[in-house]
Amino acid sequence: MIEVLSPSNTAAEINEKEKLCLENGAKEFWVLDADLRQVKVSTPDGITTTYRSGQEIPLRLFGAGALKVDDIFD
Repeated sequence: MIEVLSPSNTAAEINEKEKLCLENGAKEFWVLDADLRQVKVSTPDGITTTYRSGQEIPLRLFGAGALKVDDIFD
């Protein structure tokens, strides 16, 4: 699941969507923040990692590879 933040999103709304998705089978929940150029990736086991400009997000669900954070926002 990928959620793109917008000015109308509240923290409570994003947290509720994350909880709902992860409790119902999503393997990862990504929150993209274009203003901060970062991606927060959460998993059902409670681990959350924030990736910032200059970093790569490992694509574990696809077996291998990585996605550069900067490629998402450019």
